[in-house]
Amino acid sequence: MTCPKCGFENDALALECGSCGVIFAKVLPRQRFEVQPYVIEEERIGDGRIGAGELKILGFGLGAAILVYALPLTRFIFSALVTLFHELGHAVAGWLFGYPSIPAFDFVYGGGLTHHGAFQRPIAIAIAAGFAYLLWLFRENKKSMALIGVIFLFWLFIVTREWRREIAFASAGHLAEFILAGILFYKALAGVGWKMAEIERPAGAFVAFFVQIHSMLFAWRLTHDASFLARYREGKGGAMMNDLEVVALDIHIWTGKTPEIEGLARALMVFSLVPIAVALIWYLQRARWHRVLRALREIEN
Repeated sequence: MTCPKCGFENDALALECGSCGVIFAKVLPRQRFEVQPYVIEEERIGDGRIGAGELKILGFGLGAAILVYALPLTRFIFSALVTLFHELGHAVAGWLFGYPSIPAFDFVYGGGLTHHGAFQRPIAIAIAAGFAYLLWLFRENKKSMALIGVIFLFWLFIVTREWRREIAFASAGHLAEFILAGILFYKALAGVGWKMAEIERPAGAFVAFFVQIHSMLFAWRLTHDASFLARYREGKGGAMMNDLEVVALDIHIWTGKTPEIEGLARALMVFSLVPIAVALIWYLQRARWHRVLRALREIEN
């Protein structure tokens, strides 16, 4: 299937262009999509490939991210994106584990700060009820039930102890930076979810690479820059501990182990490669994974 807009060769039954993202139903005769509706529904997503168009988008994103990060003024401006991703991660984790949370920028000490209240049992009960509803909704789909059950047990393990909730909340900010960067990296490659793909795909690649570079260098500096590590240990305003220090302290108090901030930073560096790798593998084998998702979404199996 040749895209009438950019000329990219897609799978014969594709519904949208894998390069520019145009939806074929909007530019081709309607009869093209009425021939074999069942087959189209099952096979409409093909495996991704990295051609000249994808390399151009990724190259622009990487080059722009390096240039923007190299200049102090632009690095400061766009670091707000990292703060946004970071605090959003804290807020989502807070609500999932029973803490009413509101993310915000910190205009006093810089960066961000997610305000959260005390643990609220009704919120945790509501989340558990949501899991119960999902289990009932997919009661005929054993694979979906097994997946939901595993996620529920992991959630239950965390939510039933205060120190585990604190570790999850403190960790979620840094993890969210890399996870959201990975999502944008996939969207830039696949061209899905954009309204103006020609503009938004390169912009998405830029944001993904900028966040990745910013967050990886943060972890690297904690392990290689003694003065940066000393400032990090001081916390905000000399009183409020930073996230990795909270994680290290909770692990020490409740398990007896003494992880160093540097060790946690190294673990963060290793994790930083995971979302990007998952996004790339998903894109290259997305036909298979979309079939898996369709199977998991089936209410009756």
